[in-house]
Amino acid sequence: MLHDFIAVHRSEILGDCLETLKGRYPDRADDELLDSMPSFVDELIDALRRDAAVLENGNEAGLLEDTSAKQHGESLKSQGFNLNRIVHDYGLVCEVVSGMASEYREVYSAREYQILNRCVDEAIASAINSFEEMRTAEEKDMTTHLGFVFHEIRNAVGNASLGFELIRRGKAGTDGRTADAVNRALVRIANLVAESLAEARLRGIAARPERMRLADLFGRLAADSLAQASIRIEVQVPDDLYMDVDERLLASALHNLLQNALKFSPADETIIFRAFVRDGAIAIEVEDRCGGLPEGGTEHLFEAFVQGSNDRRGTGLGLAIARRAVEAHGGHITVRNLPGLGCIFAISLPQTTRVVN
Repeated sequence: MLHDFIAVHRSEILGDCLETLKGRYPDRADDELLDSMPSFVDELIDALRRDAAVLENGNEAGLLEDTSAKQHGESLKSQGFNLNRIVHDYGLVCEVVSGMASEYREVYSAREYQILNRCVDEAIASAINSFEEMRTAEEKDMTTHLGFVFHEIRNAVGNASLGFELIRRGKAGTDGRTADAVNRALVRIANLVAESLAEARLRGIAARPERMRLADLFGRLAADSLAQASIRIEVQVPDDLYMDVDERLLASALHNLLQNALKFSPADETIIFRAFVRDGAIAIEVEDRCGGLPEGGTEHLFEAFVQGSNDRRGTGLGLAIARRAVEAHGGHITVRNLPGLGCIFAISLPQTTRVVN
């Protein structure tokens, strides 16, 4: 029966699918190309087996358990593919199975091929639905994002315009508090535009890892950071620690973490900037002396425009940018509170970077 044939030739079927996908997307890793396809093939075998049982004993059974299809739709959306890739993937499985059966001179019933095609159709529909749901959520998030940016820029422009008008009419000096307010407003506008552009670019960027020595990157970032008052940055990283990393993206994440630590640590304190190997991954930590985080959890700190204190000098985008840069390397970022002392922003990256979009 067809389900037995697919089960016996499962590896061969997936191998043929992978070779075709590699021809279309040569820069992608094998596990990214196959994604949920092995699970779909297993679900296909189960659906055909259940249908055979229905014919034998008359019991009713569902056609396809489409969990993998939903995951596949979400995965392809996050990797930057379009809907055509979804249709192609499932059509490819059907094509390979049919072609291989013909090659082995196996003949199966019209009903079995009908079930095969129905499973493919259902998987495509389910994957497209999850793809569209994810896209709708992202578009909603982007609308909220832009609304906040425009609101903040409008307020800053209003403050700058009012201050400039007072200066222009001679009611305020060019070196007093009004001029300072105008300057702060202009700086905020510039920061909002620059960081919004950076955050938007990271939504669709792919990491391009190259081998590098982390001590070199850490040294440059510490030297380039503008330390406030007498704050010191202590770098702790082994000289022989190397990894495959996109220097631009990792530098962007670490720069934002360092600036965040400098902003909230008082004078005469020391920020610890370290890296080490833990459980087969590269761990990077920035430990500050902010006095600890407020109660209420830290899960929202990495969302765009969320700020962890009443200080509004920043844009609230720095940590969101850091998270996107880390996730582009297949890693994750968390924060640990040190009550009364500070907090530790911790990054975990695979030593062999898996490139994701």
